[in-house]
Amino acid sequence: MIKKAAGKHGVPLHIAKAVVEVESNFNPRARGSAGEVGLMQIKPATARGLGYSGSVSALYDPETNLEWGMKYLAGAHERADGDLCGTILRYNAGHYAKRMNPVSRRYCQKVQQILAAL
Repeated sequence: MIKKAAGKHGVPLHIAKAVVEVESNFNPRARGSAGEVGLMQIKPATARGLGYSGSVSALYDPETNLEWGMKYLAGAHERADGDLCGTILRYNAGHYAKRMNPVSRRYCQKVQQILAAL
């Protein structure tokens, strides 16, 4: 499922898998403290901003979550011109974030550790 969604949206598979691992540890029922849901911990408002019109509970469905999460990750990747930490910053802090913050820096370090272990 990750491979299919990543391919559809042009996200490099290694980045897609690492983001899902950091976000939810591959748990489709994960829920974040700020209302993020599912495998990619996408916020319902973020998904709606991309055109999602379903329910919050439907975002727990792995295929649905990956579709909208990968769409958002693809936008982050594009805006970062393919730069790994720039992609992570924009996925974590918003597409128009410019400066790496401590949370996004730690997030990028986790992704780099996962990628180094591959």
